[in-house]
Amino acid sequence: MSNKLKIYSTLFVIAFIAVGFSNSFLFRSMGWSPAPDNKMEFAEMPAEYMTIDTLADGETVSTGHSYYSYELNVHSWSRPDNKVLLSTAQGQTYMVNMKKIEIDIPASRGGFHFPYYLLGSSFIFWIIAFVWIFWMVFKLIVKIRSGEIFVSKVAKYLETTGYLLSFVYLYELVVSYIITQYFIANIHLADHSIIFVNECNSMYLLTGLALMIISQIILMGKDLKEEQELTI
Repeated sequence: MSNKLKIYSTLFVIAFIAVGFSNSFLFRSMGWSPAPDNKMEFAEMPAEYMTIDTLADGETVSTGHSYYSYELNVHSWSRPDNKVLLSTAQGQTYMVNMKKIEIDIPASRGGFHFPYYLLGSSFIFWIIAFVWIFWMVFKLIVKIRSGEIFVSKVAKYLETTGYLLSFVYLYELVVSYIITQYFIANIHLADHSIIFVNECNSMYLLTGLALMIISQIILMGKDLKEEQELTI
């Protein structure tokens, strides 16, 4: 067994365990502490989001302002007075726990464009990587259709595709973690804390590592084929 095959196989097992662990574990920040203005309620639209002007003829004109929208994973904390968020409708009452929210941040506050830049770079990287992967897969199919399977180029195409898929996963994971930490440091929510949840597609990583393993198996098959031809 080649050294690369041993390394890729070990990484696959480690990644499989790590992905299962990260998908079930919530990376929570430290406890919730109450503050005098800590509340969540229905209220009038703040002027940062929309201003309403009254014209001379009495007509009102609403002007919406720019804002950034982000989806965040959150964890709700029990309040010291044991109050909870309840939904009551048609005689039925349920306790509501929010796990994911969309938060709108006024652009006038500034500073919150940083996550947009990271998300944009992630999207651009994703496009470049998958165009490259498509090209690798295309060349791989051409080789296979021509009957060339146990050759170095096929192994190289598979290995390169595996590298790209694995790197896409890791890049998205790092970007997601950095953005979450940025919001944890800069956003404070009533009765809730922002948490990091690994929502990246783990199949990118596992498929990438599997392709890297297959590439080494193909190289082993190539060596065996050459040995048989020399023996004959």
